[in-house]
Amino acid sequence: EMYSSLFVQSMVFNNKVKYTAVPLEADDTPTKKTLCSHCSPYLTKKNISAFVIILILSTAFFLVACIGGNFQSKVCSDNNSMHLISKPQNKYHMQKNLKIAHSRRRLPHCIIIGVRKGGTRALLQYLKIHPDIQVAPDEIHFFDSNENYSKGIDWYRRRMPQSFDEQITIEKSPNYFVDWNTPSRVKMMNASIKLLLIVKDPFYRAVSDYAQIRENRLEKDMEMEEFEDLAIDPISGNVRINYKAINRSLYYIHTKRWLKFFPLDQIHIVDGDNLVLRPFEEMEKVETFLGLRHYLSDDHFVFDRKKGFYCIHRENGAHKCLNRTKGRPHPKIDPDVMNQLNDFFEPYNQQFYELVGKTFKWPKAVGKRSLKRKH
Repeated sequence: EMYSSLFVQSMVFNNKVKYTAVPLEADDTPTKKTLCSHCSPYLTKKNISAFVIILILSTAFFLVACIGGNFQSKVCSDNNSMHLISKPQNKYHMQKNLKIAHSRRRLPHCIIIGVRKGGTRALLQYLKIHPDIQVAPDEIHFFDSNENYSKGIDWYRRRMPQSFDEQITIEKSPNYFVDWNTPSRVKMMNASIKLLLIVKDPFYRAVSDYAQIRENRLEKDMEMEEFEDLAIDPISGNVRINYKAINRSLYYIHTKRWLKFFPLDQIHIVDGDNLVLRPFEEMEKVETFLGLRHYLSDDHFVFDRKKGFYCIHRENGAHKCLNRTKGRPHPKIDPDVMNQLNDFFEPYNQQFYELVGKTFKWPKAVGKRSLKRKH
């Protein structure tokens, strides 16, 4: 104990080991501080709490960005990264972003080319139910707009939704059907693309077309001529074939132009009138055409008596219907004009039936509300 501060030095003297106690010299080397001793002044409860909060917020931001597909990091895109799985919204519609890190924006595999006021919006909404389908949310009008088309195919691709390899992408722009440039432009993009064309009774579709434009103009305090004056030339009494609402209903003329660029087996004709009455029946045919598994069932559709058409049935019992502009009331039409237009459309309808190898029940019965009473 007395030598605790001494250095014991040994020496050999006459074959004997002699131990000598020597006092230790003072060590001027500064004591090395550990990491903890450096950090200890900062490891207060307040600072630790702030650090934990920042770490949690950073992790949350990363996960949200990764799931949203806007964060292009290696962690998000690496094939070995963990797939982020979301809880399905309901038993019918599984979340499509099950592994968003591996999705990408792709050009459409199918396009709904028309026809305007034929039921394209309802068709698109029903297609969205299918987990193997991703749809573009807006009408892009790429092929029928020279301004948009000049922006290039990459501009078009960027407006597509993200999808996975097992899914197909669908875009809808109803004006494609009547645009003269669209068929050739679509073929240049993809000659094997599948096309959906939904048609309705030509007279009923024309009136619906007029009703939409009329409502839009009246909301802007703009005047609008009566349907009869626009559809029938007041001097000659002939049908105005160049009136857009009439021209769009000439399915034979426009379909014949599309068939110059695409074979009939790449175009599926959807019966728009039957889609209103029996949506499951028509959607099953669409699934077959697209080569998809038959996922949709009668349980997905429920008839809304107040609106007068089918809506999408949700798991919680709620109904998702088209917006208020869909199924708007039609103006009353002079029965003589209706008969004249049906007679006008008849030869075109017959040619259309022969062209596509399918018949339709046109003209369909017109409700009393659609006809003006003659005094």
